[in-house]
Amino acid sequence: MGWFDEGGSGQTVDVVALLDSKSSEMLWAMVNAGALISLGLTSDGGALGLTVTVDGKWRREYFRESGQMELWCEEAMAPVLDACEARRASSEQRGRTRGTRGR
Repeated sequence: MGWFDEGGSGQTVDVVALLDSKSSEMLWAMVNAGALISLGLTSDGGALGLTVTVDGKWRREYFRESGQMELWCEEAMAPVLDACEARRASSEQRGRTRGTRGR
């Protein structure tokens, strides 16, 4: 086995086990706040790719174990919810005032 082969276990990740944890509750909370959550397997099936997007900014991480995913979600919660709130606040309708042009 070479250095390049040591990155993964060679086994398919158990997606149900990854999402059957408290990380799924945090993901749904992020979605409810307005974040786009994208999930998908890597081409070899050895990791779950999780992408969080808010207002065009995104971050992607890869997970093989639910503990890793839970820790990452815990760290992501505050920044993601803050970004969703900032986006919502900036998109609210505000009254416009028309300026006068010098003639």
